[in-house]
Amino acid sequence: MPIFFDAGLLGFANGLRAPVLDGFFSLLTWLGSLWVLLPLSELLILCWRGRDRWGAWYVTASLLLASLMTYFLKHVIDRARPDLFPRLVELPADAAFPSAHSAQAAAFALALIIVLPASWRWRMAGVSAVLVLAVGFSRIYLQVHWPTDVLAGYATGVVAALTALFLKRRLCEA
Repeated sequence: MPIFFDAGLLGFANGLRAPVLDGFFSLLTWLGSLWVLLPLSELLILCWRGRDRWGAWYVTASLLLASLMTYFLKHVIDRARPDLFPRLVELPADAAFPSAHSAQAAAFALALIIVLPASWRWRMAGVSAVLVLAVGFSRIYLQVHWPTDVLAGYATGVVAALTALFLKRRLCEA
C-alpha cells in the first residue's frame, strides 16, 4: 500500500520523461547494483594502501550486509511494485520494499566515506550524497520502486554500514 506522497512522486517522475533522461536513468541506476558495487569494493581491497587493510574489507562487508538485510526485508514484507505508470526497464522479480539499489548505494558510500582519509571525506561526502540520491531517484523515475521503498533502502544501507562498523571495531579490538 503506497503512502500518500508515493503516487505523487511517481507521477512527477513520469511527467519528466524524455528519451535522454530515460537513457540517463537507465544507466545511472546501475550505480546501485551489486553487479557494479561488489567488484568496486573488491578492487578497493586489492588496491588498498596503508595500515588499515580492514577498511577496504569494511566497505565490502557493509555492501553485503545491506544486500542481505534488503533481501530479508523484501521476503518478509513482500510489497508489490508500483504499477501506476509504464515502466522503463524490465521489472525485477523480487518484492519492492526496500529498494536494494538504494540500500547498496547508501551502504557503499557511507562505508567509503568512513574509511577515507579525513582530507578526502568532505569532498567525497558531497559527491557520494549526490550519487546516492540520484540512484534512488532513478528507481522512482524508472517506475520500479515506490519513493518510500527508496527511503527505506537508504535507511537500510545506513544501518548496514553502521552495523558493519560496529562489528569491525569489535573484531579489531579483540
